[in-house]
Amino acid sequence: MSTIKSIKCTKCAAPLDLLGGGRVKTVTCSYCKSIIDIDNDYQVLGNFQNIKFNHHIPFKIGMQGKIKGIEYTIIGRIRYAELQDDYFWDDLLLYSPLYGYAWLSYEEGHITYAKRTRNFPNHTWNEMQEIETLEHNNRNYRVDEVYTAKINYIEGELTWVAKKYDKNSVLEFYSAPFGISIEKAQHELEYYELEYLENTEVYEAFKVPKEEQVEHNNIHVLKAFGETFFKPLAKFSVWAIAMLLVLILLFNHNGAGKSVLNTLVSNKKVLEQNFSISTEKYLTSLTLQSNTATELNNYNVQIKHNNQVIFSINKNSTYISPSIRSQESILLDKWNSNAKHVKVYLNLPKNNDYILSVSPVDNKVNTTIKIQIEEAVSRLNYFGFFILGLFFVLLIYLAKKRAYQKKIDHEEDEGILGKIFQGILPFLLFYLFIFIVLQPFSEFDKLEFGIFLRLFITLIITVFAYQIIKIPIKLIYAFYKKIKGD
Repeated sequence: MSTIKSIKCTKCAAPLDLLGGGRVKTVTCSYCKSIIDIDNDYQVLGNFQNIKFNHHIPFKIGMQGKIKGIEYTIIGRIRYAELQDDYFWDDLLLYSPLYGYAWLSYEEGHITYAKRTRNFPNHTWNEMQEIETLEHNNRNYRVDEVYTAKINYIEGELTWVAKKYDKNSVLEFYSAPFGISIEKAQHELEYYELEYLENTEVYEAFKVPKEEQVEHNNIHVLKAFGETFFKPLAKFSVWAIAMLLVLILLFNHNGAGKSVLNTLVSNKKVLEQNFSISTEKYLTSLTLQSNTATELNNYNVQIKHNNQVIFSINKNSTYISPSIRSQESILLDKWNSNAKHVKVYLNLPKNNDYILSVSPVDNKVNTTIKIQIEEAVSRLNYFGFFILGLFFVLLIYLAKKRAYQKKIDHEEDEGILGKIFQGILPFLLFYLFIFIVLQPFSEFDKLEFGIFLRLFITLIITVFAYQIIKIPIKLIYAFYKKIKGD
């Protein structure tokens, strides 16, 4: 690492180690806090001995660590504060004998890495202030802010003569996790390429003790939106939606199967008709259709196999026997008494001797229904539900990302009620879509839909409760942090 050179402080005679190579211009005494001018007979330029604010951070002068594959030593530190605000941060000067100087910026647990670049077009300060976006190294950057910073505190070595309350004008652009910082020096503009670093990696690199490590609890303009749950789901949703749509279009598949029985039934006599299922691919559908709900309610429909009823349906109940891929019989919901159309999906085993049995409830009334049985039927509506679910996952992710961007852009916060509404809005939209738009479908197809709806209602309640509970928890935690900080 760095070759260590020692001098004596001209103020208090304390020994000072110089770690930063030949470009170092000043060093601040770690004992008396005097700023020593190395190039001018070690004159004392100022003093930070009476600084009253808390300037403790996890990093200390002399710490060594590897960043971007380069071994660095922390040789200097500057605490900056904005002129118009109480906002402050610390810039740590890094030195590598092979790669020169770089910066770490530390801000309430957020850490960015900066390296000066000369690969930038020449512009005046006024010209740069007019730019809203810029392109650099094939990346587009948006302007973040222009501000003036002043020096409040200095430690260690610096490569220029810096004094307390020196001011610096800065223009910053961002394209998370990267950024561009343009600083107005005395005679030229200095350009720095920025990159956001995960603090855990930097703490580990510089061997910061666990008790000294600070976690951030706010946003940073260079920190990319880091939704760990919905982001991978959103990426999957985009690809899955595209692939499903392509497959449906490519195979021209509308979910229809092959008809194995199609007949009209009157109430004059009991109908018993044989049919066979030649494939177990997909499902078998049974469709009942009439001109009026009264006609439909006048029939009992059964499917028999080996002289046993394995499935029956009427206006009062629906029954599935243990012989259809189940260990026990299942009694399901009845169809809607106002329905004129009922469609049921069954998973019938491949066989040649099924019997459809249709009997009227009241043979005095002249009624007729149409019955159709199809094999190899796929439930495209469930593909639709799946695509719709993926779409809402994508919508949730985009809504969260937009909210994060609004915070970065310093737009007005929505408040607690706004946060609750924003958090549950996508789920409520999905909920309303299911119960309003698809309600007619679920009325005559409760056999498969009922469980789906109950599970979804449970999900809605869970998400709503989570959004409600987490807000007071965050407020309590923020209050605790404030008290602890005071």
